[in-house]
Amino acid sequence: MFRSVIDGSVHYFTPEKSIEIQHALGADIIVAFDECTSPHEPLRYQQEALDRTHRWAKRSLEYHHAHPEQAAKQALFAVVQGGRHEELRKESATVLMNMKIEKGLTGFDGYAIGGSFAKEDMMTAVAWVNGVLPEGKPRHLLGIGEPADIIDAVRQGCDTFDCVMPTRNARTGTVFVHDTS
Repeated sequence: MFRSVIDGSVHYFTPEKSIEIQHALGADIIVAFDECTSPHEPLRYQQEALDRTHRWAKRSLEYHHAHPEQAAKQALFAVVQGGRHEELRKESATVLMNMKIEKGLTGFDGYAIGGSFAKEDMMTAVAWVNGVLPEGKPRHLLGIGEPADIIDAVRQGCDTFDCVMPTRNARTGTVFVHDTS
């Protein structure tokens, strides 16, 4: 739930509402509703948030496949979470890759690796997750845009990325170049 800063009205986002909005936007890849926690939250809260993320992922998957015309055109990615905790990250990857809808064997089209780790922990967490996720399904690293991070993530098995940083840099005329000197 959040309250509009414009008129004070109350708005609720649910997994179903999130997928409905993404369906309407027509994106090629859409992402299941999740909770990205602060890396400073205690383990107990990280586990609660992870359980909530998994419940929301199931609801997102069910809503997506209840609309076959959209499911045929848009790939749904689950978000692996778990903070800085190896056991939670691996649990999340395992739960999500085994998640199916009751009416069939359809699972997620790919997997996004969520944040909540310090930059120096990032590739370690990516390795934990990619060691569990199935081969042959795309892996998207959320919030990564620096060239060195992209190269490291590709080495760890990630396929795609997103981040606001390239857009912010472009707005100020910054461009990355390869120094061959």
